Amino acid sequence: MNDFLYLTGQLIIFVLVLGLINSLLFGLRFAGKQLEWSKGEHKRVTRLVILATSLWLITLLIFSWLGAFDAFDFFPPRIFYVFFPPMLVVFFFLFWPSFDRFLKVIPASWLIYIQSFRILMELFLWLGYKAGFVPLQMTFEWLNYDIIVGITAPMAGFSFFGPRRYHRFQAILWNIFGMALLCNIVLIAMLSTPSPIRVFMNEPANIFIAQIPFIWIPGFIVPFALAMHLYSLRQLIFDNRRPSRKFLSKHLFKKDREK
Repeated sequence: MNDFLYLTGQLIIFVLVLGLINSLLFGLRFAGKQLEWSKGEHKRVTRLVILATSLWLITLLIFSWLGAFDAFDFFPPRIFYVFFPPMLVVFFFLFWPSFDRFLKVIPASWLIYIQSFRILMELFLWLGYKAGFVPLQMTFEWLNYDIIVGITAPMAGFSFFGPRRYHRFQAILWNIFGMALLCNIVLIAMLSTPSPIRVFMNEPANIFIAQIPFIWIPGFIVPFALAMHLYSLRQLIFDNRRPSRKFLSKHLFKKDREK
């Protein structure tokens, strides 16, 4: 294994997680201004998010350092359980009625633009393959096509929600497509672990995912990507603003009346 590339991969994950946390805090600041939060409310929410996220990430690092996730010889492997606590939080907010107020003030394009981080994630996996600790099937050289979501995210966000555009149906399809590719790589990763359900027998097996700081991938990065898709879908499906129809009504029907 190439030690330099391994250390580079660790640095990429650290930087990526910090970047995602900063993007989350930026969204909170923006929403707070739109919802006219007081300074006290904004500070409380920000501190709560930072504290909860930091505790979870540190907990994952501690358990990873203790080797708690290294056992793959029984089903399901312990590594699978790190995915569930953050997803409980994601679904709590997804079905929390008050969360609608937050989603209504967040630009629809932002929840799509943020998925461009998956370019860096896929480059990390490719780098890990070159370094010798990521199996080939988890990269875009074989069965992982998740980089398509990252590449198309900037274009999709602008095309769907640029000036005088609101293509809700297309955005919903794009999110479903993104979730399908995300589920694809998660399944491949599961079937690449040295567990009883292993299907891909090529080496290396997927054991890096239990190590520091790669444990953050199933414990934070994957839930974050899925959360952005789910929140985008909720925003789009339950959004009654439909500015594209308003624009068309204003201009097309105006011309009809003039005639």
